[in-house]
Amino acid sequence: MCYLRLASWSALLLILAQSLISADARAKFSNNAGAATPSTKFIDLSHAFNNETAVWPGRKITFFNEFGGRDENGIWVVSNGFCTSEHTSTHIDAPYHFNENGRRLNEIPFEDLIDIPGVMIDAYDKVHKFKDGKLTVIENYGLTREDVLEWEEKNGKIPQGAVVLLRTGWESRWGNEKLFRGEKDGDAASVADDSIEHNELEPSGTDKSTQFYDPVVAASLAGKLNFPGFDATAAKFLAEERSIRGAGVDVISIDPGNRNKLSPAHVTFASRNIYMLEMVANLHTLPPRGFNLWLVPFKIDRGTGAPTRVIARLNEER
Repeated sequence: MCYLRLASWSALLLILAQSLISADARAKFSNNAGAATPSTKFIDLSHAFNNETAVWPGRKITFFNEFGGRDENGIWVVSNGFCTSEHTSTHIDAPYHFNENGRRLNEIPFEDLIDIPGVMIDAYDKVHKFKDGKLTVIENYGLTREDVLEWEEKNGKIPQGAVVLLRTGWESRWGNEKLFRGEKDGDAASVADDSIEHNELEPSGTDKSTQFYDPVVAASLAGKLNFPGFDATAAKFLAEERSIRGAGVDVISIDPGNRNKLSPAHVTFASRNIYMLEMVANLHTLPPRGFNLWLVPFKIDRGTGAPTRVIARLNEER
């Protein structure tokens, strides 16, 4: 999709969201932090859109200047644009992305996006192992049900309706797309140069090529990437036994890199209308619990996902 950045909207999103959420919706959640005060700490959990933005193999992101400078009246005016997939940088996956009967982006209510209790499971030490002074990275580590139960023993039961964020430490690779995606030397990484085709909103197959998506490249790397994520057992447990509202990761996909052919975590979460957040930033700054999340995606009609500003508010009493 193509978007126009006609103004710096991101700085206003939090204020807008605060004005739209109702008092009744706030009262639904038992561990809300209450009204913000001058001492309230907010943390930006979003990556900026720039030339370091990682995209899924076969996709492309393009930035351009539409116009800029002073006009004939001496007034400064500038407008930039970008074209990319809905699933780029820090973004939300609507359930419809992996469930044909799931909610589309514009069907997710504010009550599921604003002031939601969050928990952070830190799996850095499970993904990264030090032995004899050397760092070893466990390939395609999948967080398991047992890992979640271990976290609960230390931090308490995950509340119903929470968003569960998984920190793996993979963010340290941000800025090196090949390393972030866990590609091996010799893997394909080209993008088709075909002309732009009509952007149909109804499903039209998974082999359609456009200037911004090359299915051949995507297929060549399917199941061959290396990054951590949610194992199927953890996804099933969180969806069915903890009734979470959303799940998020600091990597490019909810599923580990070698499981993206069948995508069991995507399918499990989407089947229960649980949205997903991918490429979430700065998870190392969060406590295990005691924070609420504000998720502000683009409102794309019938969207499968969208770039999203993710903001955490630390509760004053944790």
